[in-house]
Amino acid sequence: MDSLNSHTVMSGPNKGGKLSKNSRRSTLVTIEAFYRWMYDNRAEAVSVLGERRWGALGMHHSVLFRLEDKPRLTNQPPDDMALEDEVISRIAAGSGALAAAKSEGGLDDRQAFHALMLLIRTGRRMNEVLMMDFEPLLPLLTTSNEQDKEPDGFVARLAYQQTKITGGDPPTIPVDQEIADIVRRQQEWAREFITAHGAPPGTEPRYLFLQTKNNRLGKRPYASATFHSRLGELTKTLAITDSVGRPVKISKTHTFRHTRATDLINAGVPIHVVMRYLGHITPTMTLHYAKTLAVTAEREFLRYKKVTADGRTAEVNPSDLYDLLHLDQRADRVLPNGWCMLPPRQVCSKGNACLTCDKFVTDASHRDELQHQLGQTEALIARRQAQFTARHGEPMGEDNIWLSGRLAETRALDKVLVALDQVSVREDGQLRAVRGAGAADRPESRSTVQQQEPTA
Repeated sequence: MDSLNSHTVMSGPNKGGKLSKNSRRSTLVTIEAFYRWMYDNRAEAVSVLGERRWGALGMHHSVLFRLEDKPRLTNQPPDDMALEDEVISRIAAGSGALAAAKSEGGLDDRQAFHALMLLIRTGRRMNEVLMMDFEPLLPLLTTSNEQDKEPDGFVARLAYQQTKITGGDPPTIPVDQEIADIVRRQQEWAREFITAHGAPPGTEPRYLFLQTKNNRLGKRPYASATFHSRLGELTKTLAITDSVGRPVKISKTHTFRHTRATDLINAGVPIHVVMRYLGHITPTMTLHYAKTLAVTAEREFLRYKKVTADGRTAEVNPSDLYDLLHLDQRADRVLPNGWCMLPPRQVCSKGNACLTCDKFVTDASHRDELQHQLGQTEALIARRQAQFTARHGEPMGEDNIWLSGRLAETRALDKVLVALDQVSVREDGQLRAVRGAGAADRPESRSTVQQQEPTA
């Protein structure tokens, strides 16, 4: 344990530093796994190795380290795993250097260019692309009418080599015409390659991407080491940096998978659909890519002006409000029609009284829900008035404790909707939003209208 904790890294990006938690844990786990295997096969170990001491191993040798001695495994992706849209655009724009002739300053590798285009657009793992069958496109099971309605939509399914998870349905994803065209162009290149190298007429290679040496019949796939090397050269050629000046390593191909997954999640695609697309078997694997959702959530929260229950613009700065509510860490202040500004340590005892509470805030993203709530509340008042009148011979008055609460809610909803729609009235030459209860410019009291409704 002491030697691991004090060991100095001799090479790599952490040269001169100490071993990471993951490296120390991996070493300890490997040692235990070795001794567990030797315990299970101790008789054979004595016979083959000629060392009688292996026969003395006991169960206790399978657990050499205390649980607290093993560093907790950390699997947190770095902040730069999901690439920005601008970075992706610049990579795509400069990727032509892979296919360009060397005389033009390119790398003369059209296969690497096609493979990179598929990586960016599909989010597949590198080997899932490089080991694709020669014919990976399958018919899309849909009607011709559906295809006519969406000419730019999916046109086929792309079969890929699932290199990490086995079992389940054959791995395929729906693809559009652009991806299908990339596949067809690579197929043309592969056919030309094996023909030029003496393959018999009519021979089709096994793989879509081919090794270019000693591969006359196309039975060997393009090597991942070669692909990494090409992308490393492209990284140097393009010298792309992100918005904070960090160099972008195009050879870190898994960033394209993270980027694609993050884009799907941020676009609101259901988790089970993203799971199917990525080839995952559990939601936990998929949510590994949801780290950047916090950025999206904050951006969406700050997108709209916040108003209170009486139609006023919230005095708290939206950024401060987002931090105050801890919306990146908790959801107990999220309401169906807005947010509660009550500090996290305080508990609300008012029940369903948000629309008459000064801690309530909402914005235009909740307008449909607020309009629906107004309609439901008005319908509820009408039903209760009819029931009350049938029983007592007269409608409820505004001093009725139940009705006064519901009328306060409808007035609040009116004012919030007016504020969200930015409807203003002119008074004394000034434009201002309709304000709270009792204002002279308020529409006719709903209680007057509702009490005059038929009660049959």
